[in-house]
Amino acid sequence: MFKASLLASGSRNAKILGQTFIVKANVGSFDKGVETVNGKKVNGVHLGDKRGIGSQEYSYHEPDDRGVLLGRFVEKRYVYRQTFAIRSYEIGPDKTATMETLMNLLQETALNHVTSAGLAGNGFGATHEMSLRKLIWVVTRIHVQVEKYSSWGDVVEIDTWVNAAGKNGMRRDYIIRDYVSQKIITRATSTWVIMNRETRRLSKIPDEVRNEVTPFYLDRDAIATENIDHEKIKKLTDETAVRIRPGIAPSWSDMDANQHINNVKYIGWILEVSISPS
Repeated sequence: MFKASLLASGSRNAKILGQTFIVKANVGSFDKGVETVNGKKVNGVHLGDKRGIGSQEYSYHEPDDRGVLLGRFVEKRYVYRQTFAIRSYEIGPDKTATMETLMNLLQETALNHVTSAGLAGNGFGATHEMSLRKLIWVVTRIHVQVEKYSSWGDVVEIDTWVNAAGKNGMRRDYIIRDYVSQKIITRATSTWVIMNRETRRLSKIPDEVRNEVTPFYLDRDAIATENIDHEKIKKLTDETAVRIRPGIAPSWSDMDANQHINNVKYIGWILEVSISPS
């Protein structure tokens, strides 16, 4: 059984490494310079500079040996940047990206940041030293400020970086821009701590792990400290909850690769409680 309450207030092209191939395709173009191949959008990869309809030859580079197009580092490898197109299944009834979509994109960027930095072990976002000690990251707090929700087909650009959060936490900040206008549309900051994968108990950050991540620390805040609500979240009970909806139970499909239910799923449950009938 799950119970929740919600208190809310108003408030390029990519460079790909590898060999070069020639592709023949029926290529068209949409607004904002997003090309199509055989009537389908190409997500983030432009096949050439020529535009128009017809069968033409375009050069592109084969993706690297991971077989996927990840982001890239900017600002001397302190900031990791990745672009995403908003898919049809990532929007809600209002035809804009849902909060769950935004949270999933933030999490995906964070995981790719760890992978691209060469730190990824065999855990879901865990570093090599964390994997040796059966440790994983968990999010304890996240603060998101949304100026504008993207629509289906929009392309967003996400920057993320990390810094220390007290003695035993790591802070991860994000900025989301509209790719075309380069206007910042979302800011977010989060706190991550380490948990033992088997005992499910929180752990101090081992020195070996700290040595892995410290070289990537950047002293910069996406959201000014004075604009963040640092009030301790009180434990919810039947008496203190503003709204309760019984009947929401975790299922096998709710768990991630670390076999725990992550912050995105909890947000989905909370939103479901807040907008649906009791």
